[in-house]
Amino acid sequence: MNGALTLTREGGVVTLTMTEPASRNALSEAMRAGFAEALSALSQDADMRALIVTGSGGVFCAGGDLKRMLANHKAGLVSGSEDILPRMNHLHGWLKQLRDLPVPVIVAVDGPAYGAGLGLALTGDIILASDRASFNASFCKVGAVPDGNLFHTLPRMVGLQRAREMFYTGRTVAAEEAQRIGICMEVTTPEALLPRARDLARMMCDASPVAFALTKSISGRALDLDSDALLQLEAQAQAVCLTSAYHKDAIGRFTRKEAPRFNFS
Repeated sequence: MNGALTLTREGGVVTLTMTEPASRNALSEAMRAGFAEALSALSQDADMRALIVTGSGGVFCAGGDLKRMLANHKAGLVSGSEDILPRMNHLHGWLKQLRDLPVPVIVAVDGPAYGAGLGLALTGDIILASDRASFNASFCKVGAVPDGNLFHTLPRMVGLQRAREMFYTGRTVAAEEAQRIGICMEVTTPEALLPRARDLARMMCDASPVAFALTKSISGRALDLDSDALLQLEAQAQAVCLTSAYHKDAIGRFTRKEAPRFNFS
């Protein structure tokens, strides 16, 4: 990787760690480039079974690189929307790759997840937090609208009224409240955070990759489609799964009271 982001692997579990805590792991040019490079490769990685995204130095991600934004304004590099749209399209490109990975994405938040950093966190399937984590959609304080797909993710997690309250006030939500309103699933100590994320990731590796990918894809549309549409997707997916080699092997082992194997597709 490029130094702003590191990639480690333990079996089928891959961990992406943001490693610029001095800048509060802001989404610098290097950080954005690192995510784009890593996710382009991981989207083609047939050996990956789960992904963990986390920060370092007691910080998850403070969002946009405001110092760089100010420098760009002073240098006359931002004169109109045409100067911003390519940056937003680049951000959205790798966020969509992260969202659409066919494996579980577990986000481990230690410290602040602010602005686009909150958007990055909520792109995961499961969000875990340390008891010193905090969440903030602070765009209103710098004259911006929420980004990082927060218009989609946050209302679905906390409800539209609560999402608007966070958007409109820019207030900070501490870990305990974040768990209560649905932003994160669990709160641990900072020391227990990554071990818990790894334990969950290993548990989620023990499944048919095809069945998991289909489950993730359909559940990702659960709040957008009506019941009949979801029933159709369910039937189509089950027709794939119940004719797979994995299913045939698994039910045979189940009837023989043998442990399932997880190296089938």
